[in-house]
Amino acid sequence: MKRYIYKLCILAVIMMGLTSCLNSDSDSSNVTVYHDTAITAFSISAANRYIHTTSSSGGDSVYVAKLTVANYPFSIDQYQRKIYNNDSLPADCDLKHVLVSVTASSYSGTVFIKGIDNDTLYFYSSTDSVDLSQPREFQVYNSNLEHYRAYTVDLNVRKSANNCFIWEKMPKDCPDVPATIDRAVSLTTGSDGTFQLSLDGGTTWSDEQLGVEEDPANLPVSDFSYLTYALTGDKDMDYHLLVGKFAGNDKICTIFRKITVDGAGKWICLLNYPITDNYPGALPVSSHISLIYHNDQLFAIQEDGTAYESRDYGLSWQKSTKFNLPSGAGTSGLRVAADILYVWLVNKDSGDIWRGYYVND
Repeated sequence: MKRYIYKLCILAVIMMGLTSCLNSDSDSSNVTVYHDTAITAFSISAANRYIHTTSSSGGDSVYVAKLTVANYPFSIDQYQRKIYNNDSLPADCDLKHVLVSVTASSYSGTVFIKGIDNDTLYFYSSTDSVDLSQPREFQVYNSNLEHYRAYTVDLNVRKSANNCFIWEKMPKDCPDVPATIDRAVSLTTGSDGTFQLSLDGGTTWSDEQLGVEEDPANLPVSDFSYLTYALTGDKDMDYHLLVGKFAGNDKICTIFRKITVDGAGKWICLLNYPITDNYPGALPVSSHISLIYHNDQLFAIQEDGTAYESRDYGLSWQKSTKFNLPSGAGTSGLRVAADILYVWLVNKDSGDIWRGYYVND
């Protein structure tokens, strides 16, 4: 008996469902249709970056990397119906093939994307890529497709590629150029592991101390460059670099560093001598080298604009793929200095001045 009652209950539920379907378009339908609809959340779920790089031998190559989508949240202006990212995307993003995630309100039905150059509507799918290289219209309809709200999705994108400097031409008489850009470094050797250092062309001198096991013969003898900056997280600890040509090799710079606490410290040579000309981490000798520390990056820029970077505090150097010269900078007489905000570039031959900053992810 229970078996028959169970079958009757199943049959009754099916009949009720069929009746509901048959009456869905009639005035007696119990389905509530809402006219209100909205996109409530928008994000990029996946996109590729095509990053250009240069090898140590000078060869060019491009590799593909995934965009870190969590770094680029979106805002929705419901009044103007605009959707945009707060932080600009890297210039090397493939914006023609982007996966996006769209969330609509609970009253909404279907989301469409309007064609780029026509009025054709395409179904939105979280697994199909979208061309967002130009502003696109997204339309979200209510449940019976009678009303919709249109949004314009417009991506903010950097004009220059990431991992590079963005430059601005400045007046030739700009007073903000750091005085260190014309720093004249001099050095005289002493005895018992001491030497004197001047940062103003010999006007004033400081007494310097070498480490106990350091050989004064490894000190630079010409084409000096000097840099000091505060070590991150410790205002009382400073890092100093001293580079230049030395007697042991006329092609490779010698590298000395000093870490000071409250001003006290000794100079240590970072290289183990003797080293050969083909040492892979060498910093080549130049008639002038500008040492700068900017955005946690250590650079050595030669007079012709060739730049090297070090990721180990000056121990080894590689040609930089990050430092780029502005258009018209030239390839001689270049001097570079950095302050807390900008990198400053001066062409001593023409007097032209640029200021820039490093852009990275």
